[in-house]
Amino acid sequence: MGGANFRQKNLLKDLIYLGQTRPVNKQTIKGLFRFALEPLLEAQTQKAVVLMRVFDTNGIEGVLKRLEFTNAEVYSFDSVTNGEDLTKDDIWGETEFLVVLSARYSAVILWDYSTENVKDTSCLYYLLNSRDVNNVVRIISENSKIDLMRYTQEYTPERRSNEMLNKAIHKFINFADSFVEEASLSQAETSIMSENDDIEKKYEYISTKTKTISHDIRNHLSVIDLYSKIMEKRLEKVPNKELKDSMLNAVSSIKKSKDSIDVLLNELRTIQGAMLETHCFSKILESAINLVQAKAMEKNIKIEVSNEFQGDIVADENKLLNVMINLLYNAMDAMSDNGLIKIKTEESEDNMLKIVFTDNGCGIEEDKKDKIFDEGYTSKATGSGLGLYVSKEAMKDQYGDLNLVKSDENGTTFEVTIPKL
Repeated sequence: MGGANFRQKNLLKDLIYLGQTRPVNKQTIKGLFRFALEPLLEAQTQKAVVLMRVFDTNGIEGVLKRLEFTNAEVYSFDSVTNGEDLTKDDIWGETEFLVVLSARYSAVILWDYSTENVKDTSCLYYLLNSRDVNNVVRIISENSKIDLMRYTQEYTPERRSNEMLNKAIHKFINFADSFVEEASLSQAETSIMSENDDIEKKYEYISTKTKTISHDIRNHLSVIDLYSKIMEKRLEKVPNKELKDSMLNAVSSIKKSKDSIDVLLNELRTIQGAMLETHCFSKILESAINLVQAKAMEKNIKIEVSNEFQGDIVADENKLLNVMINLLYNAMDAMSDNGLIKIKTEESEDNMLKIVFTDNGCGIEEDKKDKIFDEGYTSKATGSGLGLYVSKEAMKDQYGDLNLVKSDENGTTFEVTIPKL
């Protein structure tokens, strides 16, 4: 009887009110959603449990796709995300949530856009590595078609509440929300510009605002990085091993998030369309090889080049360079020391230049060949699942392409095509 009464009240929404955070907007919440899942996405083989209730997946499709390639058990409580809807009673209304449980990491986010008068804003209930995660799982389990409490025994969250850590996270969320608001204002400013304005001026304005915001974010990331190192240094003198391990784990999570934001800021620069210009192909190829030479020397990997094409191509130099570097790094990662990478060029009759990359690495498993260009898929323990996906899209932007030619136990061959002048 008590359990039935328990299920008739939306206690998750009550927790959001009790959290007493300032309201944040939808973009910040989606960023936080990605942040909470990132440790699992990086450690794909890590066993974990994910519980989610999400109504709008716009902006987080890539993260949800990457989640499919992890070793996590995913349970859905909605009709939108993948998985059976485990909800018993329709008592949660517009409340949404994400719960992550693993052996060394736990996180909870609760939000509900109906709690605020301003559209697409919500207060938050947020926990990271805290014993209070158990309370949230208990509430969800009471209104689930299966017993979820067994997972709190298998993946025991920290026995302390980690109040200091979670206060720091809330401050970080407020910083992030401020940046999102500034980006939204910047977007509003661009819409004010007349439709008759020169398109180049509009592009220059947006690029400048993007660089300014990115610079400010990097300044705050530098502060986060500095204090993370200070915390690590001071924790060396903490005698309580349990407390020390817990805080070091928290600092590690913060640093990984900082690195992820760095990657996103770098990718922000590639949002713009391809800047197609005439370039000497040999010079771009030489630059790519020079940039990966340090890693090649470290693993004693030899790069052989067979390039008879001395003409020009039509390309975005930076995008093409990034694609070539990504292919070379992937090849090195698939090889043991003393490996060999061959780069060969061929001219085709349809006025395209083929750039063929062949390595003698371990090859790609047969059942994975169709997935390698999918957003979110990676075979690396710390991969983002974006390298080949972004590279293929970048080549399409330049009216070229990137394809897997063959892969077996003797090695792998990729082919890049780009228009000749």
